[in-house]
Amino acid sequence: MLDLYTSIHRQLLKNLAVAGIVVCLLTGITVAFVEFQRVDGYVAGIAIKESQKLADHYVAYHNDRTPSSLATLRLAIRESLDHDLFVAIEFLDENIEEVTSETLQFPVHQSSNLPNKFKPFKMTGEVEHQTIVHEGQIYIRIMVPMVDKIHQTTVGHFQGVYHLHDDQMTRIKQQSYYAILMSLLVVIFTTLFIYPVVYKLYKQLIKRSSEVVTANTDILKSLGSAIAQRDSDTNAHNYRVTYNSVKLAEKLKLHNSLIRSLIKGAFLHDVGKIGISDAILLKPEKLTVKEFEIMKTHVLIGAEIIHNINWLHDALDVISFHHERFDGTGYLSGLQEKDIPQVARIFAIVDVFDALLSSRPYKEPFTFTETMSILREGSGTHFDPDFLEIFEQLAPSLYADIYAEENEKRQSDQVDEVLKKYYTLDL
Repeated sequence: MLDLYTSIHRQLLKNLAVAGIVVCLLTGITVAFVEFQRVDGYVAGIAIKESQKLADHYVAYHNDRTPSSLATLRLAIRESLDHDLFVAIEFLDENIEEVTSETLQFPVHQSSNLPNKFKPFKMTGEVEHQTIVHEGQIYIRIMVPMVDKIHQTTVGHFQGVYHLHDDQMTRIKQQSYYAILMSLLVVIFTTLFIYPVVYKLYKQLIKRSSEVVTANTDILKSLGSAIAQRDSDTNAHNYRVTYNSVKLAEKLKLHNSLIRSLIKGAFLHDVGKIGISDAILLKPEKLTVKEFEIMKTHVLIGAEIIHNINWLHDALDVISFHHERFDGTGYLSGLQEKDIPQVARIFAIVDVFDALLSSRPYKEPFTFTETMSILREGSGTHFDPDFLEIFEQLAPSLYADIYAEENEKRQSDQVDEVLKKYYTLDL
């Protein structure tokens, strides 16, 4: 359990670190966007305020339309260009025709190209503005309707490109960086603060989940034991076929999920025998044809017993198909070759292997040599020949480890190790 909690600790740190980084990035992007919108509105407000200084000059020109009033307007525009950080100014009349325009000639602003970098205004009669960043500098292009305050009519339009000076840029950047930094620090400290709480809850969850898994595997063993007792057998048969099945599956490099289903199926492969009468199940003589047909139904009964038990549902492949034969002559479905699930093909080999080596009321155990000879005779007919070939490599060590000296306690411990290996919570 200590190793499990260490894994939890590491995994939780990793997950929180990844989540923290993602949240920091998203927060940084969001704050940066919000700050940019704030700056955009702030700068647009400055530009609009500056444009209002020229409004009276334009209205005076519009009402007079003399060369003198136009000259006064142009002078005011040039002064604004010199002092108010506008780099381009243009006045349009009520028909969107140009009245006059002025542009700074300082190359640092490249003002002659700047107007082309903006999109055309919609000219809706409302104040409009656009913001761009050009060569590290912020430029605002605004369009402000010129309104005759006496007659409350739109008499023209002011269009200008406003440039933020370095002091304004520095102040805005500092405010933005500070806001982003504070947001990131809040995220980091919040993550560190909640870690102990999450870790404690996670430990409790894992503990409860481990208890559930242990309870499930204990029930699995108990069911297997009950089935074995019903069949006048010991628990050892279930232990052996489970252990041998897993060893063959590992040799075949089956995925862990398939091995888990194989373990369940191995324990419960004969669960359907609960529904077979003692007269048939415990009969020491050979069964009649009719009795054997009844015996076959233990496969169907077993599938029905566990069909609605969610945790045991993946044991169905072994329970339903472990009496199928590779050539299609098995029961109940008559499947053949690759149509038989892998776990059922594996279990068919180890089940017969164990049955041949075990003592029964109606027979003595076969020797290892006799057992392997019988298995080989069934290659390609009863058994998957590829799986059997791999099993032949394992069989000598399995026989020496398990069958040479009968020890049910040791076999139980071996199965417990298998259960621990494949039913420890995945983190």
